[in-house]
Amino acid sequence: MKTRKNIIYGLFVIISFTPYLYLFYDFTKIKFSIDNIVGFYPLYGFVSCIGLILFAKIIGYILKRDESYYDD
Repeated sequence: MKTRKNIIYGLFVIISFTPYLYLFYDFTKIKFSIDNIVGFYPLYGFVSCIGLILFAKIIGYILKRDESYYDD
């Protein structure tokens, strides 16, 4: 039970200090105007992840074999 409490406490500490990492971001590296939008990179990552999942599903349907493929 104590381990669970320590894990929850550790996650709380990590989550509480994460917004302060934004202070160390170098804004001079911004090259496109869309980079200024807060939350652009998490949204871009989420959409990319969904795109990869859909791509894998489509490839799965294309490469699928019949159920009797290995039967003699």
